[in-house]
Amino acid sequence: MASSAPLDFDLLNLLEQLNQDELSTFKALVRTLALQNELQQVSPVELDQAGGKQLAEILTTRCPRDWVEVVAIQVFVKMNRAELSERVKDQLRERALKSLQANKPPSSGMTWTEKPPREDLEEILQRLEEREP
Repeated sequence: MASSAPLDFDLLNLLEQLNQDELSTFKALVRTLALQNELQQVSPVELDQAGGKQLAEILTTRCPRDWVEVVAIQVFVKMNRAELSERVKDQLRERALKSLQANKPPSSGMTWTEKPPREDLEEILQRLEEREP
Protein backbone atom coordinates (compact mmCIF):
# COMPACT_ATOMS: atom_id res chain seq x y z
CA MET A 1 0.00 0.00 0.00
CA ALA A 2 1.54 3.33 -1.02
CA SER A 3 1.36 6.52 0.97
CA SER A 4 -1.50 8.72 -0.12
CA ALA A 5 0.28 11.94 0.85
CA PRO A 6 3.80 13.04 1.71
CA LEU A 7 5.02 12.54 5.25
CA ASP A 8 4.56 15.39 7.68
CA PHE A 9 8.22 15.20 8.69
CA ASP A 10 11.55 15.11 6.87
CA LEU A 11 12.49 11.42 7.07
CA LEU A 12 15.43 11.75 4.68
CA ASN A 13 17.05 14.49 6.76
CA LEU A 14 16.67 12.40 9.91
CA LEU A 15 18.08 9.26 8.28
CA GLU A 16 21.07 11.26 7.08
CA GLN A 17 21.85 11.97 10.77
CA LEU A 18 22.57 8.26 11.28
CA ASN A 19 25.92 6.60 10.74
CA GLN A 20 26.09 3.32 8.80
CA ASP A 21 25.69 1.11 11.90
CA GLU A 22 22.72 3.16 13.10
CA LEU A 23 21.12 2.99 9.67
CA SER A 24 21.45 -0.81 9.73
CA THR A 25 19.88 -0.86 13.19
CA PHE A 26 17.07 1.41 11.97
CA LYS A 27 16.31 -0.98 9.09
CA ALA A 28 16.35 -4.03 11.38
CA LEU A 29 14.00 -2.36 13.85
CA VAL A 30 11.64 -1.23 11.08
CA ARG A 31 11.48 -4.83 9.93
CA THR A 32 10.59 -6.05 13.44
CA LEU A 33 7.82 -3.46 13.80
CA ALA A 34 6.24 -4.24 10.43
CA LEU A 35 2.83 -5.85 10.74
CA GLN A 36 1.35 -7.90 7.90
CA ASN A 37 1.45 -5.70 4.78
CA GLU A 38 3.63 -2.68 5.58
CA LEU A 39 6.80 -4.05 4.00
CA GLN A 40 5.20 -6.69 1.79
CA GLN A 41 6.28 -4.94 -1.42
CA VAL A 42 9.89 -4.55 -0.25
CA SER A 43 12.35 -7.43 -0.53
CA PRO A 44 14.67 -7.95 2.45
CA VAL A 45 17.67 -7.60 0.13
CA GLU A 46 16.41 -4.27 -1.20
CA LEU A 47 15.86 -3.02 2.33
CA ASP A 48 19.30 -4.21 3.50
CA GLN A 49 21.11 -2.58 0.56
CA ALA A 50 19.26 0.72 0.78
CA GLY A 51 21.14 3.80 1.89
CA GLY A 52 19.42 6.61 3.75
CA LYS A 53 17.99 8.22 0.62
CA GLN A 54 16.74 4.93 -0.83
CA LEU A 55 15.27 3.87 2.52
CA ALA A 56 13.37 7.15 2.81
CA GLU A 57 12.06 6.64 -0.74
CA ILE A 58 11.00 3.05 -0.01
CA LEU A 59 9.20 3.96 3.19
CA THR A 60 7.47 7.05 1.79
CA THR A 61 6.29 5.46 -1.45
CA ARG A 62 5.48 1.90 -0.45
CA CYS A 63 4.29 2.06 3.15
CA PRO A 64 1.27 3.70 4.80
CA ARG A 65 2.06 7.24 5.87
CA ASP A 66 0.68 6.93 9.41
CA TRP A 67 2.62 3.72 9.96
CA VAL A 68 5.90 5.32 8.85
CA GLU A 69 5.35 8.27 11.20
CA VAL A 70 4.67 6.06 14.24
CA VAL A 71 7.44 3.57 13.44
CA ALA A 72 10.03 6.31 12.93
CA ILE A 73 9.29 7.67 16.41
CA GLN A 74 9.43 4.20 17.97
CA VAL A 75 12.62 3.17 16.18
CA PHE A 76 14.50 6.34 17.11
CA VAL A 77 13.51 5.81 20.76
CA LYS A 78 14.65 2.15 20.67
CA MET A 79 17.95 3.31 19.16
CA ASN A 80 18.45 5.76 22.06
CA ARG A 81 18.19 8.65 19.61
CA ALA A 82 15.45 10.46 21.53
CA GLU A 83 16.46 13.78 19.96
CA LEU A 84 15.53 12.45 16.51
CA SER A 85 12.27 11.05 17.87
CA GLU A 86 11.50 14.48 19.34
CA ARG A 87 12.29 16.14 16.01
CA VAL A 88 9.75 13.86 14.30
CA LYS A 89 7.14 14.76 16.92
CA ASP A 90 7.94 18.48 16.66
CA GLN A 91 7.66 18.42 12.86
CA LEU A 92 4.36 16.52 13.05
CA ARG A 93 2.98 19.03 15.59
CA GLU A 94 4.11 21.95 13.45
CA ARG A 95 2.44 20.54 10.33
CA ALA A 96 -0.76 19.77 12.25
CA LEU A 97 -0.88 23.32 13.62
CA LYS A 98 -0.32 24.81 10.16
CA SER A 99 -3.07 22.60 8.78
CA LEU A 100 -5.47 23.70 11.51
CA GLN A 101 -4.65 27.35 10.91
CA ALA A 102 -5.12 26.98 7.16
CA ASN A 103 -8.46 25.22 7.59
CA LYS A 104 -10.12 27.39 10.22
CA PRO A 105 -13.88 27.10 10.25
CA PRO A 106 -15.60 30.14 8.71
CA SER A 107 -17.20 31.08 12.01
CA SER A 108 -13.85 31.61 13.73
CA GLY A 109 -13.49 35.10 12.28
CA MET A 110 -17.00 36.28 13.17
CA THR A 111 -17.63 39.09 15.61
CA TRP A 112 -20.87 40.15 17.22
CA THR A 113 -22.28 43.38 15.84
CA GLU A 114 -24.95 43.60 18.52
CA LYS A 115 -25.37 42.08 21.92
CA PRO A 116 -27.43 38.91 22.08
CA PRO A 117 -30.82 39.36 23.75
CA ARG A 118 -30.75 38.71 27.48
CA GLU A 119 -33.68 38.04 29.67
CA ASP A 120 -33.97 39.55 33.07
CA LEU A 121 -32.55 37.27 35.76
CA GLU A 122 -35.62 37.75 37.95
CA GLU A 123 -37.86 36.63 35.09
CA ILE A 124 -35.77 33.49 34.52
CA LEU A 125 -35.87 32.59 38.21
CA GLN A 126 -39.62 33.14 38.30
CA ARG A 127 -40.13 30.80 35.33
CA LEU A 128 -38.01 28.12 36.98
CA GLU A 129 -40.02 28.37 40.19
CA GLU A 130 -43.28 28.02 38.26
CA ARG A 131 -42.07 24.75 36.71
CA GLU A 132 -41.22 23.12 40.02
CA PRO A 133 -43.99 20.87 41.45
